[in-house]
Amino acid sequence: MRKGKNAASVIKEIQAGDVAPVYLLYGEERYWHDAFGEALSVRFQGMVEILPGDETGWEDLRAMVCQLSFFGPRAHILKDAHLMPDFKGDPGIRSVAPGNCLVLSCPVKANPLGAKALSAWGKLGMQTVEATVPSFSEAVKWVRDRFSDAGLKASGEACENLVSITGRSIQRLSCETEKIRLYMATASSGRVTSRIVSQCVSEDPEKTAFGFVDAVAAKNGREALSEMAQLEGRGANPIMLLALLASHFVLLWRAKERMRNENTQGAIEKTLGVHVYSARKALKQSKLWTFQELEDAVSTLCRVDESIKTGRTDPSSGLRFAVLSLCYMRAAKRDL
Repeated sequence: MRKGKNAASVIKEIQAGDVAPVYLLYGEERYWHDAFGEALSVRFQGMVEILPGDETGWEDLRAMVCQLSFFGPRAHILKDAHLMPDFKGDPGIRSVAPGNCLVLSCPVKANPLGAKALSAWGKLGMQTVEATVPSFSEAVKWVRDRFSDAGLKASGEACENLVSITGRSIQRLSCETEKIRLYMATASSGRVTSRIVSQCVSEDPEKTAFGFVDAVAAKNGREALSEMAQLEGRGANPIMLLALLASHFVLLWRAKERMRNENTQGAIEKTLGVHVYSARKALKQSKLWTFQELEDAVSTLCRVDESIKTGRTDPSSGLRFAVLSLCYMRAAKRDL
């Protein structure tokens, strides 16, 4: 199945006056579904009708899009269009009135139309548009462009930190960049730094625990326990945090091993198989650990995981023990 066009690029086309008669907009990034409606509202001067997919029948839809309104061209946005009965079949719409526009908005991961429906809609000039969650690099570029549009300069590290903390959802990034923009209105400098990002952005404990993991990797026990307490206070699962630590320490081992065999930092970053930002951080942190310490750390995390899963230790106590063991590696060891 042919890949759809990027939502951001199609919105720019609409803003420039290039509007297709029919759009199939699918993907889980709801920001683009909302932005699509806003762009059409401006283009059609508010003459936009929102229709619920689970309450709209094909006969009513045909009447709306096939006939030109007395008030002129209109845009019709069918929300949750995939909930319409027989959505994958032939819609029976053979024409769209000149100037009218129909958007089939489907906030689902995959293209929901069947081959028969795609063929029928294609004859009407339908454009397929993807409203997908961007890659890390695409999200970073979006953040940088967003700050630039607001007249702000942001360091590459600040943009990467923002995406790392909030995740790649444009919906969430839009809220956080706006928060930083408002903060910067009272700042003496127009440059967004990593420090400002840390001050302004709210972390989601289910998506990120970078401060906690970094504190343990830096062997900062006090900071690690403080971060752990904050995360658990916001509902983070100790078992999830333990898994993140295990994954990170395996990465530190691989980074340290690559440094012994590779000639350049760039080559190491590529062979680690993670984003360049994560690779750089792992290379830096791995220098604080010997191979024996990393081996002991992974072994400790495995023992704690087993102890929790067999019921011998409660998750919170097990995580605390692991953090203290890793941060104070040379302290006397004991079994759980």
